[in-house]
Amino acid sequence: MAQRSPDAPNQVVFFQELLQEKIEHKPHAARFFSYLVDELDLIFYAPLSMGAPPYTRRTLTAVILYAMYHGHYAAQKICKFAEDSIGAQWLLSGMGMPGYKTVERTIDALLNEADRFLSQIIGICEGLALIGRQRMYIDGTKVQANASKHKAMSYEHLINKINRQTNELEALFESIKPYIDEAEQISEEELKACIHEQAQRVHHILRQQHQQELRDKEQQVFNLDYEEAEKSQGLEEETLKTSSPLLNDVPTESFEQTVDLLNNIAFTHNRLHTMEQAKTTLEQKWKAEHGNQKIPEGKQINFTDTDSSIMVTKHHGVQQCYNHFAWVDDKAHIILGTHTSNNASDQLGLQPTLEHAENICGSLAGVQAGADAGFFSAHNIAVMQDKGIDFYGSYAVAKSPFAKDKFVYDTQADTYTCPEGHTLTRQKTKKSGRIGKYSNQEACLACPLSAQCTKAQDGIRKIDRDMEHDRLREEAKEKANTEQGKEILSQRKSVPEPVWGNIQVQDGWKQMHGRGMDNASREFKLHCVMHNIRKILKVYFNSVSYQETVHEKEHLFQDTA
Repeated sequence: MAQRSPDAPNQVVFFQELLQEKIEHKPHAARFFSYLVDELDLIFYAPLSMGAPPYTRRTLTAVILYAMYHGHYAAQKICKFAEDSIGAQWLLSGMGMPGYKTVERTIDALLNEADRFLSQIIGICEGLALIGRQRMYIDGTKVQANASKHKAMSYEHLINKINRQTNELEALFESIKPYIDEAEQISEEELKACIHEQAQRVHHILRQQHQQELRDKEQQVFNLDYEEAEKSQGLEEETLKTSSPLLNDVPTESFEQTVDLLNNIAFTHNRLHTMEQAKTTLEQKWKAEHGNQKIPEGKQINFTDTDSSIMVTKHHGVQQCYNHFAWVDDKAHIILGTHTSNNASDQLGLQPTLEHAENICGSLAGVQAGADAGFFSAHNIAVMQDKGIDFYGSYAVAKSPFAKDKFVYDTQADTYTCPEGHTLTRQKTKKSGRIGKYSNQEACLACPLSAQCTKAQDGIRKIDRDMEHDRLREEAKEKANTEQGKEILSQRKSVPEPVWGNIQVQDGWKQMHGRGMDNASREFKLHCVMHNIRKILKVYFNSVSYQETVHEKEHLFQDTA
């Protein structure tokens, strides 16, 4: 290796020798990614005439994944990382890194194959015996969307706001009529169309001028060499009159007021249009999911990301979020399936997450599965039984000493026993024999704790029993309280929950970057893929035999275009 003295910064160093010294004489993540991308079979690998200079997509994919491994997901940060990283330069092997737009397109192509990508990475994990297929867990996390909760509005408030904005826009149109000489010579519709067109032009020019002023101020503050140019007097007025003929006939003393009115008309109209679009989107989504049911007045929609929803998070209060779910094998914490939802309920996430895992890994019949109380429901228990999965779920325990779960059901006698020892018998059955109603009028009227037990005006406590679903829940609670159930559920926090911590720390994933359900789902899958790749890298760094396998196949990619 060339010698280098610290007091001679201009001496020549052979960079290729440095690369060889740093990369090829030991296990290195860059060497692994050059092997990994060659093992993958992705559709977008097909050569395309993109980028300058030409490049191979395998090579660029290796650099992108290597950058993501170091926590860089934005295209511009990946480009900057590639310039500074020895590992990235070794992967490029002299190929010029394309612009960030090309990197963005490559990342989009990778995201479009997120399921295929995840499936192949899971296949590699199975080949390395990282998946036990004996015990698995499901867990969810709410991640803030690329939208502010302050940009959300309820359906009722949205309708009221639209009505107010419509009235305000009409008032603005009436206010500007006195400044237009030909207002009485054309129809009302033609006049409004003319005013609207001129208003949009004025609004656009004022926005451009405002942005230029901000740029000039930034230069003035942060650029020591900046010399402020003299502003041309009357330039704004001349520019506005050229763009909007309507302003040519406006007297000088009324010019600024007319410009303000036109700007307010454009701003109000654009805001009204945005709200009307949001209202239409909300109504269409509600109809697709609920048919002709009435939309609740409190139903919210976000103007920035209409697919996201208001949710209560564990550490950050109420936020605009997506709810992400992962199906995790307990052997090496490999993620086998994912699901993204805009519903805050965890119960609704179990079945689609399980089905996604089965689509990738095949049937999971016979495995033990654990979940926290958020997933505990009769429907989910039945789904697990139908799939042949041995399900253990934590369940919430009510604090009240007179809650329904404090009443013990006797299957043989078909009765409930209340906390005070009284027996409640079935009095009637509803809904085709599915719902039984249990009570004991005599015992309740004589019980001194009746007022604490029930809020019913007649003072009689009544228990409704779903003959099928309550049975499933009771059996599941009994399983959870067995020695095996306690042992399985004791690992519920040590297996799936660290996955979220690893992703958030390693990837810096605190908020979604994309907008919309599809983009949120693909982005989440990419983070799950990188989580699994990090597990494979642990094998690579610790196993000499796997290092030999990787290094034997190692080669520099050639452009086959």
